Amino acid sequence: MFLSLIIIILFLYFLFIINVLIMAGRDLPTSRKAKKNILGIIVNNLGSKKDFNFCDLGCGRGDVLFAVRKTFPRAFVFGIEKSFFQLFFAKLQTFFLRQKIFFQKGDFFEKNLEKANIIYCYLPKALLTRLEEKLKNELKKGTLIITNTTHFLNWKPNEVFIVHKDKPDFEKLFVYIKD
Repeated sequence: MFLSLIIIILFLYFLFIINVLIMAGRDLPTSRKAKKNILGIIVNNLGSKKDFNFCDLGCGRGDVLFAVRKTFPRAFVFGIEKSFFQLFFAKLQTFFLRQKIFFQKGDFFEKNLEKANIIYCYLPKALLTRLEEKLKNELKKGTLIITNTTHFLNWKPNEVFIVHKDKPDFEKLFVYIKD
């Protein structure tokens, strides 16, 4: 029994190392301060509405999803991620923490996002032009969109939050409301 546990832990550690090597430079984790700001943005924009659909595009290990789920237990929380390794760790964490968070493996450009009330993304700038067009065509009026650090070229943000006052260019949150 003990040996089995050691083997499982070593295997998970091996998978973690593989993930770090494969994802080097592409993993964009959201800071604790930014997560706190995101939760505040949701409260300010949704008021007393407690049941909504929250989607994280390129959710990685699901850190933002866990924060949203903890704060809004009635929300339907889901993430879309391409990386098998990131998704594996997210699902593993969901299992051990017994959280009701849904993950989809795949390319979010190929997924239908029209049911989301809130979209969050922390993506490279190169993806945002294409994403802007997709969201413009798919999302309902009034959908809240939050981007981290990068912003859409053709949409004017309703609000911009500077997360780290000492580093104003690091992790700005751009808030949009689809009209």
